[in-house]
Amino acid sequence: MKNSALYRFILTQPQSAETKLFLFGITLLVFYVIAILICLLLQNGIGDELLSIGLSSLIFGRAAGISLSLALGFNTFWATILNIYIENAMVIILYPLFVWSIQGMSSCRRAEKVFSSIYEMAQKYEKSLKHYGIIGLFVFVWLPFWMTGPIVGAAIGYFMRLNVWLNLLVVLSGTNLAILCWAYLLECLDSELKYFGQNTMWVLLGIFISLAIFGTLFAKFKQKGKK
Repeated sequence: MKNSALYRFILTQPQSAETKLFLFGITLLVFYVIAILICLLLQNGIGDELLSIGLSSLIFGRAAGISLSLALGFNTFWATILNIYIENAMVIILYPLFVWSIQGMSSCRRAEKVFSSIYEMAQKYEKSLKHYGIIGLFVFVWLPFWMTGPIVGAAIGYFMRLNVWLNLLVVLSGTNLAILCWAYLLECLDSELKYFGQNTMWVLLGIFISLAIFGTLFAKFKQKGKK
């Protein structure tokens, strides 16, 4: 790690926007991990829940993260706050890593595969979104479609040559609004569907996870078909 170009860049360019973002994102992640560890030491049951929500949101998306939060008993306010925190931290960490990967400074092969797919998706949508500017980017991130999330959105903003801070402002605003919309929608669904049982959120969580897995497998098969 100490001999990598990325490590040397962070040490020699501490004032660059990407370095500041990355270090801030790592700080947010550390705070979240500390909160989990404190809750685990207190044995109040919240530590396991925070860990589960974080993993669910990162792996399966915002809808799964929010539905799990509600299923575990968090109210809508805290479910929204938790998922905004998690998704914002994820974007703030991954965006600089994506930029450094484009610049040839990434040293992790697995990360390279992920960033390569993000690169392809961003290149695919960048030309059409460029006509609509930041409004198009905002709507793209907000829409609840497959591969229209904040990481791909931030990559598109990069290729649109948006200022780093403007890019993150648009992307994070779009994803935060999307989380608010999902939280409100799921709260309404929960109240409406409770007539059919008390496990509404767990059922919805299963649906969101299944859709995420299906979307991932479909994308892989599609990519293999092109090859």
